[in-house]
Amino acid sequence: MKNLNFYNKDESFSFHQNIVRSKRAMEKDPEIRNRLLALNDEIKSLYESYKNNFDTNDLESLKAHGYVDQNKLDLLSLYSFKSSIIQKFKKGITTTATNRVINTCQNCTIGEVSSFDHVLPKEEFTEFVVNPLNLFPSCSVCNSSKGKYWFKNGQRIFLNLYLDILPNLQYLFVKVSFVDNTFITDFTVQNPNNIDTTLFNIIESHYKSLHLTKRFSDSNDKVIPAFQNSLKPFIGKLPLDEIIITAKETIELNRSFFGYNYWQSILELELLKNSDFLDSLVK
Repeated sequence: MKNLNFYNKDESFSFHQNIVRSKRAMEKDPEIRNRLLALNDEIKSLYESYKNNFDTNDLESLKAHGYVDQNKLDLLSLYSFKSSIIQKFKKGITTTATNRVINTCQNCTIGEVSSFDHVLPKEEFTEFVVNPLNLFPSCSVCNSSKGKYWFKNGQRIFLNLYLDILPNLQYLFVKVSFVDNTFITDFTVQNPNNIDTTLFNIIESHYKSLHLTKRFSDSNDKVIPAFQNSLKPFIGKLPLDEIIITAKETIELNRSFFGYNYWQSILELELLKNSDFLDSLVK
């Protein structure tokens, strides 16, 4: 899980305008573009409010404008994940400085990006349906798990990975056990390293609401056999201690790219401390 660079804040309304201009007049509704253009001044002001609250990481203080009926339908029609403008935007924010594309959902680091999560739900905050600061690349599982719920008891439920800077401190942990010739994993989110309480509460809520610890355990077969196979060729050729040191160096490189609390790296580090796993390398 890593933070992504967000879109140029000063160009977010221009992004909205570009999508409005690209809206084709349909035979059934030739006036849709004109109706959307008529909302421009109002939408521009709302985008400015969004930008101001984005700057202070206080989006939860925003109040929905409350668009209804035709205006709401028109605004919702602007968003299409497959549209060329949205796809170009997706490519831009998921491409790293080294020109590598991150196509894994950063909300979970399991699924493939196949949609955009609306940070403020589009049904409630229809005015921000194509605000690029309000669109975060997501997999379908995370998007459906989140739904329209984002706020509870005065607290955000989910991380905003444009704004909530993830700490280089471990908060994801895993216990590995070996039962009936099968490795069982139990992931937990804890705060022994004194991460800021407000941030940790959001991290904890994010993982709980998206069922991440269970999803990690359910996906452990993607990690454990591959990790075993990456180490087995060195057994008998190098001392075990040296193999472990080299494996840890690779894991740390992966953490620098995929995130300090990347679940696969956390699992691999724990496996290297597990006697049953180390024994499995020579079988």
